[in-house]
Amino acid sequence: MKNLLISTFVLLATFLSTKSVCGQTAELTIEVKGIKEAKGTILIAVSDSKKAETPIYDMKNITQKGTIVCLLKNIPIGNVDLSLFQDLNGNYKLDMDEQNIPIEPCFKKENIKINDTDNKLTVKLINVKEMMESKAE
Repeated sequence: MKNLLISTFVLLATFLSTKSVCGQTAELTIEVKGIKEAKGTILIAVSDSKKAETPIYDMKNITQKGTIVCLLKNIPIGNVDLSLFQDLNGNYKLDMDEQNIPIEPCFKKENIKINDTDNKLTVKLINVKEMMESKAE
């Protein structure tokens, strides 16, 4: 009887842990608007808001101005942080000026809720440097 209880417990624990691991990711569709130059690459990083050390990366080459759509898979369900930018010069980093202001179009948002179905997000790239210069004038 004791062996039967232990076997049942092990089987139940295995089932529950497998079910929780299998159901923890989803897809995320990101519509990126505001692409002013048809060059470079959109670089995307999505990470669990609580575990930023394990981001999901993706990139998409830019061939036209306007809007592109990116589909990311294996995004953790729960709250995530999103960072993306248009790498105009191909160095795979967000370039900054001497005051640490981004000089490439970018977007960042934290605590985006990811469900197990139908995750869509529309973002607009912002050129922070241009925006600051236009407000100063």
